[in-house]
Amino acid sequence: MNNYEFYSVALNNVNLFFGILVGSFLLHYFIFRKQVRSVLDPYFLPTLSSVFCLADVFLLYFTQNITLYVFSNYVFTQLAFILGLYTFNLKILSLKSPVPTLELRKRNINARLVAFYYYSFIYLFFQCLIYLLKGIPLFMESRLETFASGGGAGILGRITDVSSVISIYLFFSIIKLDKFRLTELPKYFILMMIFCTFLLSGSKSSFLIVFNIFWCYIIFAIIKGQDYVSYLRLLKRNIKGILVLSLIVVTFIIYIQSRSVVDDPTSTGLNPILALGLRFVHSGDVYWYAYPNNVYLRIPSDHWFTALFDDTLGLLRLQSWDEMPQAIGITLKNIHHPSDILQGPNARHNIFGLIYYGYSGSIFFSFLIGLTLGFIRNKLPYMLPGNVLGGFIFTYLMCKGAAIDTDPMLTITYFNNLVFIFPFLYFVYLIVMEFFKYNPLVEWSTTKR
Repeated sequence: MNNYEFYSVALNNVNLFFGILVGSFLLHYFIFRKQVRSVLDPYFLPTLSSVFCLADVFLLYFTQNITLYVFSNYVFTQLAFILGLYTFNLKILSLKSPVPTLELRKRNINARLVAFYYYSFIYLFFQCLIYLLKGIPLFMESRLETFASGGGAGILGRITDVSSVISIYLFFSIIKLDKFRLTELPKYFILMMIFCTFLLSGSKSSFLIVFNIFWCYIIFAIIKGQDYVSYLRLLKRNIKGILVLSLIVVTFIIYIQSRSVVDDPTSTGLNPILALGLRFVHSGDVYWYAYPNNVYLRIPSDHWFTALFDDTLGLLRLQSWDEMPQAIGITLKNIHHPSDILQGPNARHNIFGLIYYGYSGSIFFSFLIGLTLGFIRNKLPYMLPGNVLGGFIFTYLMCKGAAIDTDPMLTITYFNNLVFIFPFLYFVYLIVMEFFKYNPLVEWSTTKR
């Protein structure tokens, strides 16, 4: 079923669709209200996306466009995912954690300041290099084209992916919120430059990572009993402004893309607000591409290991990128909407599991996906040290791991970046620190990292 056939089904059953959508909102609210406690939680948007996915699938089933076999598989894989998510006990955070003294907050400020400028420089330098080599993704027909043609751009994207998160995390660890100081201007200027690069990425949600990281910083501080009061007060005071800014930025991105992309039905022919709503409906486009008429069976189901860990195998040069299976979303899109543009829906865990692991195997796969996400959210922060490194690892995995049920393959790419790219960047940072430590021209405190 292509996009226009689904639109016809939805418009001919609009009351049924909105009824299912309301029910899906209520169901997700009761299931996830203890897991996702803020709109700034990195998993909020994936949860909202799941609301529309359920509505899309149920509409297809109630209108007899998909079989009971694939419908029941969707239901059981979703249940398995939720069971895995809640396997680790969810701890309710207390806001009565002891607040450190101002002296404790100032400890290691020099090391964190150097780290902030170091990782910010790394990010901005390599991001500008990507623009120079590949162009600006916002003005491309498909953002996937940025790293599709190789030429070393992929490794640049991995570096910017890691360095951007730690740079923003360090910003919140060094900024002073008690009052504005002129000496803080360079830090805010760098943050604004990073924010602008997120807008130029062309992603409608990438700029939100600044607020996601801020939320993760507060959560980690609460868990570790660190200073969080001023940050939490700032967040509560500006949450409405953040939401308004988010809506403005998203509509701006949709407007820009609608002027350059002519084949995307979610970004043309509609005003940006309606296009945004349609984008949420398209959260489940992989289901109407794959389920009706059992189109998913047309995708080769062998090489499941290569399909899941293609990024790891390609990064380590254990297998050529040309030998990797094509992404499921791109294959399905080309079946229904053939074009030379490199784009397609995310292969959500239900579809990926059903294609490569079969009916029963997909249920177990979805459980493992939920288990991994549950570990990251509910167990990992209590195991990590309460320093900047621990906070960054928690924040990075919270932000990037939130996509694991939406796109397992992409999430593994993020995990690889943390495992293989960040240690190299951190090693170079240690060398920089040694330079500052032994350089007599640099004023340095006696406190180490």
